[in-house]
Amino acid sequence: MKKRIFLLLGIAGAMSVFAGDLDFQDAGRMVIQAGGRKKPLDTFAAESLQTISGRQTLRDPSTGQRMEAMDALLSIWLGGRSPARDAPAGEWNQFPMVFVADPALRKELELPAIERRFSRETLLKNKRLTGIREQLQGRHARNEDLTLIEKEAEMVFDRLELLNRLMTGEAMTIVPDPAHPKGNWLSPSLAADAYGKEIGDRLSRAIKGLSESYRARDPAAFGVASREFREALAGLAPAHYPSAAEIGREVHYNHAHPFRWAWILYTAAFFTLLLGRGYRLGLGMFAAGLGSHLYGMVLRSWIAGRAPVTNMYESVIWVSLGIAAFALVFEMIYLSASQRQTGRDRVYALTAAPLAVLGLILADSFPSVLNPNIGPLPPVLRDNFWLVTHVLTITLGYAAFAMAMGLGHVILAKRLFRPDSIDERSHLHHLLYRVLQLGVFLLAVGTILGGVWANYAWGRFWGWDPKETWALIALLLYIFAIHGRMAGWWGNFGLSVAAAVCFNGVLMAWYGVNFVLGKGLHSYGFGGGGAPWVGVAVALDFVFVGICVAARTRQKKQSDVVLSDSGANPHFSPPVRNAHRVPPGRG
Repeated sequence: MKKRIFLLLGIAGAMSVFAGDLDFQDAGRMVIQAGGRKKPLDTFAAESLQTISGRQTLRDPSTGQRMEAMDALLSIWLGGRSPARDAPAGEWNQFPMVFVADPALRKELELPAIERRFSRETLLKNKRLTGIREQLQGRHARNEDLTLIEKEAEMVFDRLELLNRLMTGEAMTIVPDPAHPKGNWLSPSLAADAYGKEIGDRLSRAIKGLSESYRARDPAAFGVASREFREALAGLAPAHYPSAAEIGREVHYNHAHPFRWAWILYTAAFFTLLLGRGYRLGLGMFAAGLGSHLYGMVLRSWIAGRAPVTNMYESVIWVSLGIAAFALVFEMIYLSASQRQTGRDRVYALTAAPLAVLGLILADSFPSVLNPNIGPLPPVLRDNFWLVTHVLTITLGYAAFAMAMGLGHVILAKRLFRPDSIDERSHLHHLLYRVLQLGVFLLAVGTILGGVWANYAWGRFWGWDPKETWALIALLLYIFAIHGRMAGWWGNFGLSVAAAVCFNGVLMAWYGVNFVLGKGLHSYGFGGGGAPWVGVAVALDFVFVGICVAARTRQKKQSDVVLSDSGANPHFSPPVRNAHRVPPGRG
């Protein structure tokens, strides 16, 4: 009896803890027109908070309290709750939430170097930032290029403008256009102009009820007010209002986190395969990660109504998907039934897993650099079959080369740390060669398709645009590497070095043109941020490759000395019959 009493008391206590928590499901399914498309308010809240603060949740620095995106959006719009639950309302102007990512800009503005988020009030009172605004106006008037600091400052101004429009309600364009399905939606304050005073007053009363229940933190009243307000908005223009299925699909995508589950499963597969805890189990986890990855990509494409060709975020998750898919296909092709049973040479999935994890974690963790927002296609990309096939094919080429880069590093690491476990005739070299062949084929086809699209869109097949030029440079680097191996200029070790080094050409074509140069006709892919970290990673990789080459040279000299002491000719190598017909690693 006592146990039951304590159990009931525990349940009652738990219910009292969560009694004040609001359910934002109905509110999150209201539709807003923003960023060129109609989307759930749930999406808009996450995107807005991410744009302003670089995060999809807020944490009060003084109390440590965590605030979800919908909660923060309604508080900014309706008032009634400041970031700190116990603080008076209306403190968003003083709350440090505006993201200033660039250290150079923070130094220029004389802001604390260790902080990255500042209040709207602090930034608006900064005289140096005001001066940069005036410089920007002058440069735009003269059509001049902006400096890196000015570009970062312009992004800060955009964040401040969005925060201001949320505070005034201008950004809350949730009232459908009464006349046209593609017309501009309105904020509630303008509803009377479009629908008349009666409907305008009804919406005002609905917002008042929503605001009062939100301020009171009354779950029951807030749920009713949210549902009634959502139904009232949907009833204004039902013919061109998104369906419940469309909205539910996007809300599900927002909260299911398929790409996060994918990298978690890839990580589990990697350690299972690495530690030899069961090849079938590890490969099953890898396949499950690929399934979650593919599910997320299909959901995203379904929601957007297009292929993933718009921004760097979509490119990264697509390339990661290509790496995992290629690995699984090659794993099944090149391993015999006995090898699949024992797990010998399980190199493809083992190499691909950390690469896919790296891509997905970068996409999941750095929204200020890799913007995950789903946006409409720019006009130049709409209804363009050639461009879509070009982008998807060329990025699949990047995926194959990323896989080759990973295999090259595996071979170099084996040469450095376990030289007795690998030689010039190792099966790993053959696996590397096949992936390089696939990458060259895809990149060549993608480049040709890009020329077809350029002729279709711009009236010329080739124009030495930076993106075109660096894609060609990357292709020529890999062709040179494979040709040098076939011509006997270097052996399988040299091909492994080339696979590791030549990926920097892909990195420049993929990341450098968009995020470092920021010039050319491919302006829809431009972005900023992350360049110092990428530079450090590339430098460290060159150091590692240099160490491997030095170690290989030293081992070869020692081998030549041994051969010379034994009377053999160190410079003689017996001819290989039909060398041009034998794949590297088999001849």
